[in-house]
Amino acid sequence: DQKKNQKTIEKIRLDHGEMISENVIPALESLLDNSAYCYSDIEKIICITGPGNYTSIRTGIAVAKSISLVNDINAYGLTQHELIAQTLQCPSIEGDLVVIIHSSNDDFYYQEFESNIQKKQDPILLNAADIIDKIEFSNANIIETGNEFLNYLIKKNIALNNLQSNYLIPDSSLSKICATASDDFSKIDAKYIKTPNFVKYTKKDIYE
Repeated sequence: DQKKNQKTIEKIRLDHGEMISENVIPALESLLDNSAYCYSDIEKIICITGPGNYTSIRTGIAVAKSISLVNDINAYGLTQHELIAQTLQCPSIEGDLVVIIHSSNDDFYYQEFESNIQKKQDPILLNAADIIDKIEFSNANIIETGNEFLNYLIKKNIALNNLQSNYLIPDSSLSKICATASDDFSKIDAKYIKTPNFVKYTKKDIYE
């Protein structure tokens, strides 16, 4: 049964301060040694392309590309938002989806998806107030990885019934992205806020 074979073999976690190539490669080597697997057993490499810490994103992509080229393994990239949308396990959720990831202060990386998990746009950086304006008349479900947006709503005495905070990606769902990732790394760049893919949203004056 394919589903029974979809499980996490080993897992490591590196903090931002450790996300440099000198640390990542030895950590991966140790991971493989402990799991009794080798590079020849790997069918796909999937890496987060952003948004997030500039150095960590660039390091992760560089390492993934190197392993891919040296070992002739297909490599793919997707944003944090796409990872959440594709691994979401909420059978009760219907309709469009909004994924928000905290950036700093009251700013969030924001991305919309249709009900079939097709993205409607690239991530953009929005202030919490702008997010509320965008979703005020929408029935979309909202997922955030922390609780910063929820805390903002509490401070402003605003209630949203379709918000799920503190979302954690289940390990059992990670295998889903192997079936859906389709973009080759040669066509993907790191998606951090300084790239043209991320445009600062500007609220328009209704009288313009």
